[in-house]
Amino acid sequence: MFFEEYLGQTALFTVGEEARNVTYLTRVDPFSGNVSKISAERARRNIGISVELQIIPVENCVFCTFKEHTPKERIEHDCGAISVPNKYPWEKYDWITIYPPFNNHKLLLSELNQDDLERMIESSYDLAAICVHDTEVISFIDFTNWGAFAGASQQHPHSQRKSATRVPNPCIQNEIDRCHHLMEQHGQNPFAVLEQEERVDGRRIIHDDGIFIVSMFAPTCPDEILVFPCEDIAHILQTTDYERKKISQSIQNIFRALLFCRGVTNLNIAFHMSNFTEMDQARNYYRWHMHIYPRRSRLPVDRAGSEIGFSTQVIDVLPEVTAELLRRWYKEGPSLELVAKNNDGTANSGLLAEFNKVVDPIVALPSYKD
Repeated sequence: MFFEEYLGQTALFTVGEEARNVTYLTRVDPFSGNVSKISAERARRNIGISVELQIIPVENCVFCTFKEHTPKERIEHDCGAISVPNKYPWEKYDWITIYPPFNNHKLLLSELNQDDLERMIESSYDLAAICVHDTEVISFIDFTNWGAFAGASQQHPHSQRKSATRVPNPCIQNEIDRCHHLMEQHGQNPFAVLEQEERVDGRRIIHDDGIFIVSMFAPTCPDEILVFPCEDIAHILQTTDYERKKISQSIQNIFRALLFCRGVTNLNIAFHMSNFTEMDQARNYYRWHMHIYPRRSRLPVDRAGSEIGFSTQVIDVLPEVTAELLRRWYKEGPSLELVAKNNDGTANSGLLAEFNKVVDPIVALPSYKD
């Protein structure tokens, strides 16, 4: 079977005077082999979220004043992004890509628009085109940090783009190898198999219109999202201008939906693509794709002992629940009904205030009281 899922029950335990056991799910991601453990009872609870919207911009941001504080060998992309050499590089090519506006940078995902996403993708294409001509470079690594809790040293939203020399990235190489094996097993590109299986199930699909957006079957963190084109494209360098623009148009909604429906303020975005030497043949068994990893700005942390010590992801949100909310956002558009509530069930005043800033001003919005 393509999707591995096992249903289990805990050993009996006693809470107060009540003896009970709990049902849990074990899921295995077909592409990476990652194992996710989900307490079904906990994950199905319709509880509110805690969201931190009081983000104070840092003073004297070195990325806002990049001309003064970054190395001079900068690349000015036609899209408006700027890539600068990392001051502390750990690869042959090691760039930080920063995005306008530079004097008042964006803090919330509600501020992210299509121009921002086009800059992210177009600058990635430009840098990959530089790396492909260097015979020492095996592949191109691309990830983006958004928010103070995304694990970066700078609050200003930015991307990190690097070459991989001598040794391929183990995470992506494992994924490529597993996909090659799955292609031999199923007789077609495993990403096409995933599309078919998800369409039959239907619960995790968020958007399906040439660009496939789905809540991860076996997520590595709560609310993880997978995005990929339905065409057999294994590397960003195989995309056309039209295809890249279509991707940016399709994914714009996902970020606002994550903020308003799930209270996500911090995240990482990772683009996975094949190695340079096998781009053409990899079209048969791999696809260029994006993982969106929401990060918690509160306790419990999103990576704890089980994730670090045993490579087992403990997830407290069912992917099907995430997908249902985000799918409605795509189909119905912005709706107050979908805006996440506090843990006590009351309206989240911060999210509502931000929601009212970005929705179509023509839409009449009812007033809410906390």
